[in-house]
Amino acid sequence: MNKVFLSGRITSDINRFGTDSKGGVSFTLVTSKPVIKDGQVQKDDNGYTETYDEFHTIKAFGGLGKSVANHKKKGERLTIVGELRYSRNERDGRTYYNTDIVADEIEFL
Repeated sequence: MNKVFLSGRITSDINRFGTDSKGGVSFTLVTSKPVIKDGQVQKDDNGYTETYDEFHTIKAFGGLGKSVANHKKKGERLTIVGELRYSRNERDGRTYYNTDIVADEIEFL
C-alpha cells in the first residue's frame, strides 16, 4: 500500500502547470513536530517550542488542483491524503532524484 497522510502549511506559491484539462498544481507543504528530549518538549531562548520541520512537494491534478489554486495560498493549512511518487531526470549532465506526493484528497483547514 502506498498511502501518505500529511497536515501542514503551504510554504510556496501554488504553481500551475499544463493545460486546464490535463494540468495541475504544485506547491510545498511543511509539516512540523516538536523536539522532545528526555520526555520534555524543548523550548528556544524565547520560549517557543522547537520543531523538526519537513518540506514536501505536493502535486494535485484536474479539479482537485484547480480547487487548491482558486481557494488557497501560501501560509494556509491543508490536510493531504495521497501517494509517494519518485522520479529521476537529467539536467546539465547530472542526475536528479525527486520525491513528490500526488494528492488524492485535500481537506481545507
